[in-house]
Amino acid sequence: MNIQNAAVIVSELKRGSTKALHAVHDLYYPALRNFAMSLVGDGPAAEDIVAEVFVTLWKKHEDFETLQNIKAFVYISTRNACINHIKKLQRDVVMKSGLTNYLSVDHEEFALNEMIRAEVLQQIYEAIEALPSQCKKVFKLCYVEGLTNSEVAERFAISVNTVKNHKVKALGLLRLKFLNGPAMSVLGAMVYFFV
Repeated sequence: MNIQNAAVIVSELKRGSTKALHAVHDLYYPALRNFAMSLVGDGPAAEDIVAEVFVTLWKKHEDFETLQNIKAFVYISTRNACINHIKKLQRDVVMKSGLTNYLSVDHEEFALNEMIRAEVLQQIYEAIEALPSQCKKVFKLCYVEGLTNSEVAERFAISVNTVKNHKVKALGLLRLKFLNGPAMSVLGAMVYFFV
């Protein structure tokens, strides 16, 4: 998102525009849900937590000056809500064993790593969605659903070589996007894992 659009969204949000709130929601919800899910290990709970964070954001909509302030607020609020949720589960003695590790001394580092992971995955998903239509379909079937080149070729009634060409094109476009972008080292390395 460019700086001008970000400024408009923040300005509109400060004035109480629900359209601006929806724009912020669309921008951050997928990554926040993944972040919360990685911390609490429970999809519905993660969705509830993130929904409450956006309710709180709406109550404080006049307090933010930049989109970066909003992003920091929603991530910190999500992290804190997840910690509170886990502590409540612990008090109720229904906490899952995997959450014990989170409550250890390293929980801040774990939360930061999961936040970064959620953001990186969101950027990769967005890049995949921006691929040309046929490349995107082939890429998803091969790398997300795990179909073979032959299975994809049969599904689209194209040759195996055409499938390979679409895969090469898709990977090339993703590499270009990430290797020339600001998140070069992390995102570029992740794209190479798809090969």
